[in-house]
Formats: sequence, C-alpha cells, structure tokens
Amino acid sequence: MSPNQASLATVRQFQSETDAIREAPEPMLARATLFVLSALLVSIVAIMCLTRLDRVITSVRGKIVPVDQINVLQALDPSIIKTIDVREGEQVDTGQLLATLDSTFTAADVTQYKLQIASLDAQVARDEAELSGKPLSYGNAKDPDAARYNALQKALYDQRVAQYSAQVTSYDSKISQTEATISKAKKDDERYGQRAEIAGKIEDMRSTLAESGSGSKLNLYLSQDTRLELLRQIDNTHNTLLEAQHQLDSLRADRKAFIEQWNAQLSQDLVTTRNNLDTARAAYDKAIKHQDLVRWTAAEPSVVLTLAKLSVGSVLKPGDPFITLMPLKTRLEAEIQVLSRDVGFIRPNDPCTLKVDAFNAAEHGTAAGKIRWISEGAFTTDDDGKPVDAYYKARCSVDQSNFTNVPNNFRLIPGMTLQGDVNVGTRSVAMYLLSDMLRGMTEAMREP
Repeated sequence: MSPNQASLATVRQFQSETDAIREAPEPMLARATLFVLSALLVSIVAIMCLTRLDRVITSVRGKIVPVDQINVLQALDPSIIKTIDVREGEQVDTGQLLATLDSTFTAADVTQYKLQIASLDAQVARDEAELSGKPLSYGNAKDPDAARYNALQKALYDQRVAQYSAQVTSYDSKISQTEATISKAKKDDERYGQRAEIAGKIEDMRSTLAESGSGSKLNLYLSQDTRLELLRQIDNTHNTLLEAQHQLDSLRADRKAFIEQWNAQLSQDLVTTRNNLDTARAAYDKAIKHQDLVRWTAAEPSVVLTLAKLSVGSVLKPGDPFITLMPLKTRLEAEIQVLSRDVGFIRPNDPCTLKVDAFNAAEHGTAAGKIRWISEGAFTTDDDGKPVDAYYKARCSVDQSNFTNVPNNFRLIPGMTLQGDVNVGTRSVAMYLLSDMLRGMTEAMREP
C-alpha cells in the first residue's frame, strides 16, 4: 500500500458514514441508467422518423354505379299502359314480359297500311299490264283484301282497255274513211283529166267546123263551157285531195298523240303509284315495329333499376323513360365524393378500399380497386339539388371483392352506398404528430 492510500485509510477511520458514502465510487447500475434512457429517447425519435404510416383520404359519400350503358325503355308514340308486370329491384330473365301497352292504335295503323299496300300492288300490276299491252292476271290471292282490290283493278283494267280500243278504233275508222276519200279524189282527178282532154279535142273540132262554115258557133260555145266546167271540177278535185291529205295527216298525228299521251299518263301514274307503294311499305314496317313494341320484354338477364311512377291506364308520353334495366353482366364501379380540401392528394391509379354500408367492414370485409379518373370541376349540390360543401367526383374500379360471411347470392348492385378510403401515400409518425403543431406555429398569432 502506498503512503497516500495509507493516509486516506487512516483519515476515513475518523470520518462519518455520510462522508464515507459520498466518497465511495458510483454503482455501475446507476451509471448505466443514464445511457439507457438516452438510448431509449434516441430510439424513439429514430422510430418516429423512420416508421411510415399510410396516408388515407376518406370520401364523404359514395355509391355503386354501372360502367356500361343501362337499358332505358321509352315509348315512341303516345301510348296507354295496359299492364305492368315487374317491380323495382326485381331480377328478370331473357324474354320475360315487363309491360304491355294498348295495341288499338298500332293495330289500326297496321291494318290501314296493309290495305293500302294491297290496293297499290293491284294498281301497279294494272299499270304495268296496260303499258306492256299484255293481259292482266293476278292469280289466286289468298288474302281476301288483296283479292277484293284485284277484282276492282281488273274491272277498271277492262274498262280502260275498252276505252283505249274504242278511241284507237275511232281514229282508225276516220283514217280509213279519209284514205278512201283520197283514193276516190285521185280517181276522179284522173277521169276528169281524161274528159278534159276529150273536151279539148271536141272544142278544136267544132272550132274548125265553125271556121269552115260547116258547124254552128253554138256548138262551139257549148264545147267551151263543157271544158271550163271540167277544169273547175278538176280544181275542186285537187282541192278536195289536198284537204283530205291534210286531214289524213292530222288524224294520224292525233292517233299517235293519243297513244303517246295515254302511255305517258300511264307511266306517270305508275311512277306515282310505285312511290306511294314504297312509302306505304315503309310506313307498314314502322307500324309493325310499333306493334312489336307493344309488348316489352327483357333482352337479357337484368335487374329493374327504376320504374316510372305511372299506373295501368296512364298515358305514356313519347321519350319519357318508363323502365330502366341494368344487365347482370354489366361492369360496376364506385363513384365517391371527395372534399375539395382532400382532392389535391388523389391521383389516378391510387389504391382504394371500398366499405359497403350494408355490411360491417371489420366483420364482412371490403372491396378493393383503383382510382380511374377525377372530375375536373367541383360540385356544390347533391343528387337532389340541395346545396352541400364543394366536392369532387372520382370513379374507382372494383377489382376485388373480399367479402366474407355474406349471403351466397350477394352481389354489388347499383345504388349501394359505401365509403371509399383512398391510399395516397405514406408519411412518418413524427410528421403525423408534428403536423398540427407546425400548422399552429405557422398560423398562430397572426390576427390583425
């Protein structure tokens, strides 16, 4: 033992116990406590800075909506509702009757256009037969209405053919009569010419006899008178021949004009009749379509979404929606409403968790999807037109349905209300704890 240590030991023998404890060395446990507390504090700060928490934005409200177009049944014309065979929310199969309308007007239109087509068909056949000059034959029509119109047109055809034949025969008779007159005038002209030649010779002979004193001048004058009369008759015959020739040309032209006018009128009637027939057939097709629309049936398995607040006997106006159907195979999405203060964080393809209000999410699970698009403008009214805080609409796809302990026939249907939680990223625990404090520090004590 060194002299110093021996001295200290001697001195401590005369000190109090308090001084002995104060001068004793510190225990290792007490010395380690400070380091443990410091390490714990540093660890807590490190954990708060390094641990990340999901940053989730919760929608104000939301609902399930169909992606594909839904089927809206509307009336083309004013109609009277006869029966309503479905109710809202009912699931219908392919071909199932939904409703029927009164068929009185549509049946009357179909009958009207059917009779009009039968009449115009018979008229077209008559016009074509008259133009071609062939006999008119309709055959055996099974439809009694068509047979009736065929009989009427056949009678009219016989009358018109008789009228046409009589008119043409009249022209032919006048032409033959005029030709006979021309032939007679030509023969008379030839005979008068021969007689004029003979009369000239007789006049020359009597003139010679009168000059020689063997004949009288009376006979000479009679011969001259006879020759002049024959010349007059020849002139009359020439004029008659020219007049008859002109009359013959006029009759032939009138006959040709009558035939051309008759055929032109037939052609015009045929064109008009065919146009009317095409119009009637188109109207008939429309009437048949309208008649088919009297019975409304489901084109595919669907669900009745909405039903107009009308009863049997009510008048359905054109264009007014009556029944809205959603096909069972249609794709569904969630339409959520996000407040304007939160919309800045949301981006397309952000994951979204859908909590249907019909089930407790903690017990029955949720659906999952991604944000597809966000509206470009804000809305300030709800679906009923009532003012609300500004919000944006966002569409979220339904990619997974993680529901458990639900009925076997459960499926998402349009109109189901829900809440959407959109994961917009992460942030540290420290930032989560300090965000309100930092906001208070930046906004506090700035009142005017």
